[in-house]
Amino acid sequence: MKKPLLFTVVAGAALATVPALIIGTRLLGPNLIYVAAPGGTPIGEYDVPRPETSLLAVNIATPISLLNEIANAEVPSRFEGKEEKNFHKNVKKGSYAWDVTRGGIEFQSTGDQLVFSVPFAGTARVSGNFDAKILTVPIDGSVDLGGTAGGSLLPRVMPDWQINPNLTPSLNLDKAALSLGQFGKLDISDLLGSSLGQYLQREISTITPALTKTLNLRHEVARLWDQAYLSDMVSDDPPLWIQVTPQRLLVAPIDCSRPDQVSVTVAVEAATYLTNREPVAAIRAPLPDMVPLEGPTGTDLNLPVILSMNELNEVLKSGSFGINTGLGTKVAVSGLEAEVGQGGFLNLKLNLEADKSLLGRGVAGSIWVRGKPVINYVDQTLGFTGVELTVETRDKLTGAAAWLLEGFLVKGIESELRVDLNDYKSELDREVQKAIVGADLPEGIDLSLKNLEVKLTDIYTITRHSPEGPADPGIVLVIRATGEVDTRLDQLVIKLNKEP
Repeated sequence: MKKPLLFTVVAGAALATVPALIIGTRLLGPNLIYVAAPGGTPIGEYDVPRPETSLLAVNIATPISLLNEIANAEVPSRFEGKEEKNFHKNVKKGSYAWDVTRGGIEFQSTGDQLVFSVPFAGTARVSGNFDAKILTVPIDGSVDLGGTAGGSLLPRVMPDWQINPNLTPSLNLDKAALSLGQFGKLDISDLLGSSLGQYLQREISTITPALTKTLNLRHEVARLWDQAYLSDMVSDDPPLWIQVTPQRLLVAPIDCSRPDQVSVTVAVEAATYLTNREPVAAIRAPLPDMVPLEGPTGTDLNLPVILSMNELNEVLKSGSFGINTGLGTKVAVSGLEAEVGQGGFLNLKLNLEADKSLLGRGVAGSIWVRGKPVINYVDQTLGFTGVELTVETRDKLTGAAAWLLEGFLVKGIESELRVDLNDYKSELDREVQKAIVGADLPEGIDLSLKNLEVKLTDIYTITRHSPEGPADPGIVLVIRATGEVDTRLDQLVIKLNKEP
């Protein structure tokens, strides 16, 4: 039966539409593309995490009131002495003896040095023969003495732990006049001042060893040095250990800038290292000589922290952003995922939808780019630099699409893709404070942590977590923590220092 003409026309039109739709889709629809992951073995910028050099600087402050207490406990309160010596040009067979009692010793911190003073009072017994030209008058009397002794100190801790006091003594003798009856008075202050002054200076100079043996800086720093050796598990999933090995001791000049205290800062320089298996304990070195510094030093901890790719991808996959090419084309980027590439690069998989541009069709699907992770120091975010299409992606794209994405997507990723790391900073801030403040300190020492600042300073890729470990590519964040770790000696313990 012959088909109606209308049916034939409609059928013919429908058949003609099918290839037109196929051709139109191929020419006008988006270019669907799915690129395989880049080939090759993941090789980090470094094989294992780098050891970081850190300084733990402990400022040991001693209140001026404690110095006064130590000095008054150690320096004798009474001075007695005698000397056979003519105390005047007209006196023959002269001799004198003194008996002096001191008052309280008081220190002051003047900003650049320590000064101390001690009042004293007593008598000097004087004897001899006074030649009055006409006759010789025997002398046997007493002289009232009074004045102030003291001096200035510019103490410096030497490399061998001895303290050079740089003591400059002083003596002010207010009165020392001998009454000779009808012959008047004889001023013997210069003579007694010289003899008594030398004696007092010798006795008062015992202040320095008294302070040294009581405060015992070497003993306390030895404990700090021993505690700086650390091998501790910081994570159990994945298992991670941190190993700290002290290397040098540094000492800053003694600080007299505060009126209520004198302080010295001792810093332990150590190597910090991460490993994914329990490390072999480091061989402990004896307490070394200290390296004197010309200026102040502070705590500067640089700690490597391994960031797993799973953690990073949890953050990346939740982010999305758009790029406007300025050519009538918008590119929407989402579903990011990262893996360690080669030579310090991360390979980034991303889903995109690029509208049709004046130069060709749009592109939709997933592609791969690569870029180096970098830390933005100002806003503390993770970003990428040196972004480029992978070889596999470039081979899949037409020339126009590759040009479009290479020119605009790359710039968009470098300017738009940011991972906020402040959550890591906050957690690390708390952990650093807890670790330092919770340190096991000797009795009689109070510790405080001030002006702690935690910053991210570097990021790099690694092939494995330790030299002995298997290949396990990841990322290392370097955390820098700076601050003021102050200890304050608040307790007097008079004891002999038997250590060399």
